[in-house]
Amino acid sequence: MRVAGSQAQRNDVMLIAHLSDFHVCVDAPETSLVRPDAVDRARKVVADVAGFSPKLDAVMVTGDLTDGGTVQDYELFASVIAPIDAPVFVVPGNHDRREGLRAAFADRLPFGDRRFLNYEATCGAIRVIGLDTQIEGRIDGGLEPDTLDWLEERLSQPAEGHTYILMHHPPCPSGLAALDGMALTRGGDRFGELVRSYEGSLHILAGHLHRPYQTIWNGALATVGGSPAFQFALDLHPGATEPGTDDEPYFYFIYRLGHDGETVHTRPVSLQALKE
Repeated sequence: MRVAGSQAQRNDVMLIAHLSDFHVCVDAPETSLVRPDAVDRARKVVADVAGFSPKLDAVMVTGDLTDGGTVQDYELFASVIAPIDAPVFVVPGNHDRREGLRAAFADRLPFGDRRFLNYEATCGAIRVIGLDTQIEGRIDGGLEPDTLDWLEERLSQPAEGHTYILMHHPPCPSGLAALDGMALTRGGDRFGELVRSYEGSLHILAGHLHRPYQTIWNGALATVGGSPAFQFALDLHPGATEPGTDDEPYFYFIYRLGHDGETVHTRPVSLQALKE
């Protein structure tokens, strides 16, 4: 499926924003760490994305769009991202609900008929593959055999341009033991083999850990987004088990993709708390 709306008019250069983990909800959040001003902070991030110049060609949101997954939560999320005049690609996080997300994005994303919310789409010069890593009732995530079979078929046909794989749970370790234990815990080995054997240009986008970082994993660039809802502190002490939160500056990623390669930029956004 080709998604309409990409500009890509700057000498074949595409600009792509990567956001994650908004955790917006109408009622009390499931996650105790979610800030009371999370919706306001999400709107500030979106305002920056929508107002960025030159205009962005696509926006990727790597899961936990909501913190409860109700119909009302997805209506709220839709209102939050409404200012974005570009294709928006999403995947489910552990706090999302499959049926609610499917209904909310049925007219935007080509979800298959199966249980998992996997899809493949084309936007401008890029191919987007969305992977469903949710394990119902658990914080950690996995790639089930059916999903990996589907992915293997997709990757057996290299795209002419760049391929972005979106997933909520990172397959690549951050070095923060307490966080890595709740990342991708199923199907990672086979997924790594598929990534390593892919013959085209590949970039993995993830979220979930509320800690932004980048790494090379099985030969592919992997980027993990932070969260405006709350962020964990950077604690690289060996064996650290309870990372605290940190009110550090927030940024999201912008990818510049052109004939001369891909560049990753960080875009800061001021997210001052609402005044009492």
